[in-house]
Amino acid sequence: MSNPLDPVRAAFDKAVGPHRKRQVLIDELKEPDVGKERRAQMVEESGRLREEWLSALIELRKAMDQCPELRERLDK
Repeated sequence: MSNPLDPVRAAFDKAVGPHRKRQVLIDELKEPDVGKERRAQMVEESGRLREEWLSALIELRKAMDQCPELRERLDK
């Protein structure tokens, strides 16, 4: 028997990945020795990761809305 929270957990894991990668890039951008070209690449990648993260958050929300266990607890 599968856990009803498995789809939520999978969606959460998918959303956390881009967020963590983006945070690492943001921390690297704060370093003073980052060259202009590398900085531009990192800013572009950060934007792409932000969009990926937001899409994954939407999927997480959908998974949470469809989870019977979460709906049950919200209805209390």
